[in-house]
Amino acid sequence: MTIQAPQLDINTVAAGGGSRLFYRNGMVEVGPESAGAHPGPLCYRKGGHAAVTDANLLLGRVVPAFFPAIFGVGEDAPLDAGAAEAGLRVLADEINDAARRKGQAEKSLDEVRRGGWTDGERKRP
Repeated sequence: MTIQAPQLDINTVAAGGGSRLFYRNGMVEVGPESAGAHPGPLCYRKGGHAAVTDANLLLGRVVPAFFPAIFGVGEDAPLDAGAAEAGLRVLADEINDAARRKGQAEKSLDEVRRGGWTDGERKRP
């Protein structure tokens, strides 16, 4: 007996804080790969990957003062905004290298933090 049912091809079901950030196919993408809890986002101080949490930390949506000092190899350090910024600078460099090759305007680090959008934009460029 053949059973047919409607279905969706879903690549990911969430974009949580550990979802990794990429520049692929001319767009800033989130996931579906995850940085996980170990090593986690770059701000966890364990050599992780650029992730949503890093962008949110730099945008002020994650407040380090509200987190205990449980990060790093010794699990005794606060969140690391410097590591998050360095990781997003690498992503920004990749985006801007592609923009220069295409003759497009470069993105600021703040625009990259927000997913490539400028103030007032409602869609990706």
